[in-house]
Amino acid sequence: MAVNPEYANQLLADFQEKVEGIVRTSGLEHHMNTSHLSDINAVKDNYVNTVMSTFTLPTVSEGELQAEMNVALVEITRMARQKGKQEASQIAGIGAVVNSSSPADSASWNNVIGDAGHRIDKIVTMYADQINNMPKPLRARIDDDFSKILDSINDAYNANPSGSNAEMVSLQVKNSLDKIEKDLSEASQALLKASVESITHKKMTQLQEKMYGLQSVEPGMTKGQIDSYRKLTKEIEGLIRELGTSNYLIYDKVIRGQKIANIDHKMSILETIRVNAAGVASSLSGYFGNSNSGRRGTASIGGIGTTLGMNTAHLSAAPKNFKKGIPPGFAGFAGTMSKADIANKHSPGTAQSHIDAMHHYMDKGMSFEDAHNKANAEGYTPKSHDKNFGGGGAHPFW
Repeated sequence: MAVNPEYANQLLADFQEKVEGIVRTSGLEHHMNTSHLSDINAVKDNYVNTVMSTFTLPTVSEGELQAEMNVALVEITRMARQKGKQEASQIAGIGAVVNSSSPADSASWNNVIGDAGHRIDKIVTMYADQINNMPKPLRARIDDDFSKILDSINDAYNANPSGSNAEMVSLQVKNSLDKIEKDLSEASQALLKASVESITHKKMTQLQEKMYGLQSVEPGMTKGQIDSYRKLTKEIEGLIRELGTSNYLIYDKVIRGQKIANIDHKMSILETIRVNAAGVASSLSGYFGNSNSGRRGTASIGGIGTTLGMNTAHLSAAPKNFKKGIPPGFAGFAGTMSKADIANKHSPGTAQSHIDAMHHYMDKGMSFEDAHNKANAEGYTPKSHDKNFGGGGAHPFW
């Protein structure tokens, strides 16, 4: 049957804890997370992958996963003990050389050996991370360089055990160790500089993205806001460039972290400005008519948009609907036609009520045709012969 996910997770946690315990008890704790334990990590990763890919299968049981873990732990224990013995043997060998008086009973030669051993131990401790993360051939080369230096002391003593030769050999050993330390120091500085350059490049790219975003929403800003954000971007750019030029920022992790946090904070201010301006620019886009969202009552006034919250109607000149060149609805533009003039434009026998009604409406500013249509609509048709408009009382236009 399939294994419960909670059991599988607990099994992996126990496995990880036991592996770390094995590494510590074998004296290899200082090699954790380095390539020195790559073979142990390979066995560990293989077991983790096996559990993750099989615990859901119906044919896998908890006992089988536990058994596989025990096998992996046995293999890791064997490998860790072997590595621990090798490292202890190497340290013992160096210690024997350092503390041995075999080259001579002379204090001069013993000092040469002691100083060399102490200096080697100091260099290895100082640059342990760089050495452990180097490719295997480079690590082997450094080990060989250290061994050659110690061997050269013994060879020099066998060739000439005099005190003056000891002084000369001591200077040669110092120069050789100085060169090794210089190479390791330059490698360490190059690695750190590359790391800082990567951070600088990343921050500069982020700043450029912010600038492009802000430039696209400048229509939603005032001139003062535009000047402010541009000033802030220049300030941030200066801080980013300082990351790669100041020795304090390159080599001091605490100060570098504080500067990066300051840059990120200022970046967040730019983002706030961009978001706010984007909202204003979006609103302006709708009011200027650049949006097809179907808003009503937000048309421009004389080509100038409005950001007022009210529902503004489209204000423009009244549409031209002139008939015979006479605009409707304005007194004084209907002409000065008399009733006789109106009657002359109608066929004989047109009802007087129709003529009177048209004259009344034209005096109010209607055109001839509009007044004609209005009279018909009100019931004063050309064919009406009733003087009182169908018995409705006195003539309303007399």
